[in-house]
Amino acid sequence: MSERQRDIADMQCWVFHMAQSKWKMSPEDCAELFKKYDILGFISECYDILHLNGYACVLHDVENLLKNRGVTV
Repeated sequence: MSERQRDIADMQCWVFHMAQSKWKMSPEDCAELFKKYDILGFISECYDILHLNGYACVLHDVENLLKNRGVTV
């Protein structure tokens, strides 16, 4: 695994845990939501831009993405 891949995985894990806590969701429900809307793929694809901000900003972007898809968290 390259350093970049580790950095992406680190961001994905942190954002997942932050979302789970903020949204008061079980790990299973949060994982289902992330899978359904490919949030991990979004983070991976957009990492070059997302890593310029803190994880809280990335979570905000994820919330906007979900909102635009009609999901309320």
